[in-house]
Amino acid sequence: MPRLQGLIFDLDGTLVDSAPIIRQAMNKVLHEEGRRALTLDEVKSVVGDGLMEALQRAFKMTGGALPDEFFPYVQKYISCYRNTKADPAQIYPHALTTLERYAKAGVKLGVCTNKSEGSTYQVLEELNLKRYFTFIAGGDTFTVHKPNPDHVYGVITGLDVPREGCVFIGDGRNDILAARGAKIPCIVMTHGYGDEGGNEAADILIGGFDELADALNKLGYSLG
Repeated sequence: MPRLQGLIFDLDGTLVDSAPIIRQAMNKVLHEEGRRALTLDEVKSVVGDGLMEALQRAFKMTGGALPDEFFPYVQKYISCYRNTKADPAQIYPHALTTLERYAKAGVKLGVCTNKSEGSTYQVLEELNLKRYFTFIAGGDTFTVHKPNPDHVYGVITGLDVPREGCVFIGDGRNDILAARGAKIPCIVMTHGYGDEGGNEAADILIGGFDELADALNKLGYSLG
């Protein structure tokens, strides 16, 4: 039975329910352009591939063609998002006790998210979660991001643990593909934003962090 040495987490939809704050910032940008607001479910459907892609999908969903110069809208969104403070209520149930348990057990914890590095650090600091993580990689930390497995490899390297001792915990297709490419197991949280059909390719599906220990045992990992 291999010893668990590294746990790598996605952020949005896995550790933190960021959709309400993303929606607030995104809808402010859309409103200023005379576009309709997105529902919470629509916001969940556009996130996962990074900020630029999410905002482009939001514009297409609310009015078709994109503006010729799109980057100013990205900057406006970033400003709106960063001026909205994260709420501890966004942390999924049992996530905090899970981080505490595995950190105390000597497991190195990492974050691998397609959210920008700056926004990732901001959220983790505002929620007092940054202290648990040995290495944090946003979507712009490396030259590639999920589903490219090199995003995951970069985190494993940053954690300085063997690949065989790592497990990825995410909520969607990009997480599964990146983990599979990096040759590590992927546990998917069904409380997240991923597509149910695509999530079936995960090694194990769980409904919340209270099921994580059993899932790791089923995969054959121990803390000893």
